[in-house]
Amino acid sequence: MRRITSGLLALLACIAAFSAACGDPVYDGEIAALGGESDGVPVGEFHRAGQPCVMCHSAGGPASGAAFSVAGSVFARQDDVVGVEGATVAMTDTAGSSYTATTNCVGNFFVRRSDWDPSFPVLVRVWKGDKSRTMQGQVGRERSCANCHKDPYSAYEKLSSVGHVYLYSPDDAVPPASGSCAVNPRVGGTK
Repeated sequence: MRRITSGLLALLACIAAFSAACGDPVYDGEIAALGGESDGVPVGEFHRAGQPCVMCHSAGGPASGAAFSVAGSVFARQDDVVGVEGATVAMTDTAGSSYTATTNCVGNFFVRRSDWDPSFPVLVRVWKGDKSRTMQGQVGRERSCANCHKDPYSAYEKLSSVGHVYLYSPDDAVPPASGSCAVNPRVGGTK
């Protein structure tokens, strides 16, 4: 009996070690599909504008040391991917707790879980100066804006995507992009 028990324990230990070595193939594939870093954009607050930030910045993710509760990017227009600097992103959760974040020069904003961990659903409003957009629905549970608001916005994706988050309509005067940004505020652009 003792020999069977120790053999069973050894087998279970091997299975546990093997399972721990394997990641989630769907999750790993989604991260791989994001591609590499953009040329000239170092890893940090300016990288990967418009991508689903919390995919990597979560417990167990490749950037788990900086876990975000909510994160995204705000762009100037629907048909353009120039980040809006200094936009306010105001969020209120179902418990009435609120948090505001400000976009950097590529339009990125993020909230660390240690600063605010909302109870979903969350209502969102974005503004800069006299231009404002309020999200028509509520964020049910998705922590990355880009998981729903993704580019490219194609006819195929109309049922699953509403395009990226943008602040200005085609008739609005858009403030010039930041000239002091460490990187080009246009996604895919060069400095």
